[in-house]
Amino acid sequence: MFSVLVLPLLLNCLAFLFNVFVIEPEVMNVVAESSLLPTLDPSTPEYAACLMKIFADVRQYVGSSYILMAVSSIINIFSVIVMVHASALTLKDENIKIKDFTVLSLKSWKGPLVTYFYIALFSLGYWLLFFLVLCPILLSSSMRISNIGSLAVKTGVLLIIFALFQSYLAIVWNLSMVISVLEESYGIQALGKAAKIVKGMKTKLFFVNIFFGLLALGLAQILSLIINLRRSVSLTITTGFVLMCLVFVCLVIAVRMFMLVTYTVAYFQCKSFQGKDVESLTDVEYTNLSSTALKRRASMIYKYT
Repeated sequence: MFSVLVLPLLLNCLAFLFNVFVIEPEVMNVVAESSLLPTLDPSTPEYAACLMKIFADVRQYVGSSYILMAVSSIINIFSVIVMVHASALTLKDENIKIKDFTVLSLKSWKGPLVTYFYIALFSLGYWLLFFLVLCPILLSSSMRISNIGSLAVKTGVLLIIFALFQSYLAIVWNLSMVISVLEESYGIQALGKAAKIVKGMKTKLFFVNIFFGLLALGLAQILSLIINLRRSVSLTITTGFVLMCLVFVCLVIAVRMFMLVTYTVAYFQCKSFQGKDVESLTDVEYTNLSSTALKRRASMIYKYT
């Protein structure tokens, strides 16, 4: 499991370094050039040149952001496939070579990709609903200084409610990703199957989501504090702060990977519970009927129908 965890960690760290050394400088360039724009005369060629430079930097930033989003999504899907397969093989106590494991992971990319797409759509729609509910609250509240506190409280309470309900929805979402890796079901079919087999374990998995969510949130907050601190200190110790950021990125990713292991275990438990329910139906005693009795019963059924 440790050797399998190293590759997703390495790929995510490379994506983080791309964000630090490529995207963040582009943002800083846009901010610096935008601050110079008000000091220039709009009728001068320097103003037009600065404006065109800002547009070019914004276009470059958008392109880099799209690349980072695409690469991060691919890394995320690949990490899910690798960790779920490794967890399943460990639980089954099966030995497999790294070469065969790589082929096994690459063969099962279609299902998780489709399921991930549906989950992303549902998540996007869910948070659009949050903003639709939040807009009337913002519009009905006056923007006076005395009302800012109450408005922040209302927004915070609404955000907590939506975050808790998303943790409940994520039970089916996460389990459907495991199903799409280990079975041939994907998309809506995997989501429906996850909702069907998860009955009886929703409470446990809900608290699992809360625990991992709070843990990842705490690590992300520490990471953001380190990044903000790095911007305010001398550039001579930038490398040290980048290394610290990489450590916390690895911790956040490790939390995510461990959650996938947990959901893989939950998947096998749900399947075992479902198997027990099916086996309980076989506890019925059957009586062998003779051909005469069968004919008599058939004639009775025909008579009353």
